[in-house]
Amino acid sequence: MAFEPLAHVRGYYEALNRGDASEIASYFTDDATHYYTRLGPHHGREIAENAHLGVKHLDAKWILEHGIDDGNEAVIEWTMTWTDPKSGQARLDRGTEWFRFRDGKICEVRAYHHSNEKNRRGDLLGFDHAARGYTTL
Repeated sequence: MAFEPLAHVRGYYEALNRGDASEIASYFTDDATHYYTRLGPHHGREIAENAHLGVKHLDAKWILEHGIDDGNEAVIEWTMTWTDPKSGQARLDRGTEWFRFRDGKICEVRAYHHSNEKNRRGDLLGFDHAARGYTTL
């Protein structure tokens, strides 16, 4: 059976919601990098530990809303619901993630979601945009 990137991402999102760091880590290569617009980047097992903490401390839940793949890469739109630990208020974030794969596992995630005053442009922190051919000023 051929590797199906989007099916792998769906499984990863199901694991996210269970919050088990070992299960989450099983979807990634050991040297994977997860880039964000407001954090990180995170590497390897740190990716899974960060997700585990989101479930444990924020009551985070991730929903894969829509996705496409070309057999080698996948991109999704997601929604995350969570509880603000300071106010107890329910929150919702939306974003998109681009996934690269190696040997049937995720080796890179580029997560884009709303920016704030820390990163108004929404750049992926720690990601070399110029080296990868992205537009820069």
